Amino acid sequence: MIEYTFEITHENCWTETMNDSFPAVAATIVYSYQLFGTSITMIEATGVSADRVDPLVAWLGDHPIMTAARLISYDEGRETAYVSLAGEYDPDTDTEPVLNVLLRNRCFPTVPPTVTDGTEHWNVLASDHESVSQTHEELQSLGSVEVNSLKTPNHDQFLTGLAEIKEAIADLSPRQQEILANAVEAGYYDSPRSCGIEDLAAMDSANTSTVGEHLRRSEAKILNAVGSLLRDNAPESSAGTRANAANSD
Repeated sequence: MIEYTFEITHENCWTETMNDSFPAVAATIVYSYQLFGTSITMIEATGVSADRVDPLVAWLGDHPIMTAARLISYDEGRETAYVSLAGEYDPDTDTEPVLNVLLRNRCFPTVPPTVTDGTEHWNVLASDHESVSQTHEELQSLGSVEVNSLKTPNHDQFLTGLAEIKEAIADLSPRQQEILANAVEAGYYDSPRSCGIEDLAAMDSANTSTVGEHLRRSEAKILNAVGSLLRDNAPESSAGTRANAANSD
């Protein structure tokens, strides 16, 4: 398997020009596929203020490759909108969903792609180098493509890292697990945050300082487990920078 990470400016697609009209908005493509000429897409759009929700949905619905856009839900506190899109890929637009190109070349996304500043960001697993080459060639017909990384994933290292994280979670006390779960569910770790320590304490029998201490201890245990995985997967340039810094000392 090959891990293939790339960016594409998808010409004639809504992703290319969305930020021209809505510069603060970022989108995650939950899914997108084309069947018999019809494109079905679901996106999570963040950074959408309440007064910009309807204009965003209207803009998406009016895009040349779209025939309809519908607001599924909106969270005002998180400024997040879920929008369903449908469109007909007219041959004159000379484009198609990126996911179509990936799937027919046996490349599979590992995380939902994101859209920022007119660029789609994709992380995929490909079966072999031949699949990557064919995929890259076809993607270039859709727009400008930049490869960020191409490497063979270390599955053993990844599984070891997951085991360490799972062990760290299991090592949390029942109270730490309870408060951490409440914090995640309430949006404490959202960006921007949907609640603060005081809000979490109001949901719990403990005071603010106790809730904060439980969170700090929980975070420390989990981040220590995650740390080794991050270090092992850091870019070589970062490792080189650390080594040079150490040598200079």
